[in-house]
Amino acid sequence: MAESNARPPATTRTILVVAAGLIAVACVGIALWFLFADDGEEKHTVGEPIRSVSDTPVGASGTAPAGSPAATPAVSPAETAILPGTTPPGAEPTGTRTPAVPAGGRVDTRTISFAEARGLPKVFAVAESAAQDADVLAGVFAGSPNKRPAEPTPATDFARNVVVTATVDAGCLDPEGARLFATGNRLRLDVRLPDRSPPPECLAPYVRLARFEVPRASLPQRPVLDGRSPATPNTNSRP
Repeated sequence: MAESNARPPATTRTILVVAAGLIAVACVGIALWFLFADDGEEKHTVGEPIRSVSDTPVGASGTAPAGSPAATPAVSPAETAILPGTTPPGAEPTGTRTPAVPAGGRVDTRTISFAEARGLPKVFAVAESAAQDADVLAGVFAGSPNKRPAEPTPATDFARNVVVTATVDAGCLDPEGARLFATGNRLRLDVRLPDRSPPPECLAPYVRLARFEVPRASLPQRPVLDGRSPATPNTNSRP
């Protein structure tokens, strides 16, 4: 009778070793497959509905609610859409004057005309439209149409500007021009005179009619010049 603890033949031992190796390799492969499969799947909280890729809107960031700040993209002021017929934020509507009063400084941007005005009515007027400006000129030159100066081009854009018409008393020196300044509500004419001494006698002081183009935002809301408020001259106005 053969012994029960006899060792199996060498061939049988080789087969068993190879089989054990194959089984080990298979187990390792299965374990790796499960490991990579778990990493590729999205983890979900118990009780949370599972969402597919098609459930997420294109361009959505994360899972923030639609009404939350995180779900609302930030838009810079430059990218804000301007609807037709509306005024961009911070812009002044055309045809209006700002109530802001200048701190002080020159307000005119163009001298429309600077003409002889002896014998003409003294005037201080502010025209906010072409029709108002025509009324001012008609009142000033009603008795002396030949003194009316030609209007330059381009014409005043009354959507952005007003026209200030004022009489300039220059004294005994022939003035070369004038500028318009504002301090608060008070306007002031700065007359440019020639660099020479006035004559000893002054029988007929120089008088000019200055017409300035002024941006609406630069003119005070209630301008005053030499204590006078603006008014449209008429045929009853006196020199």
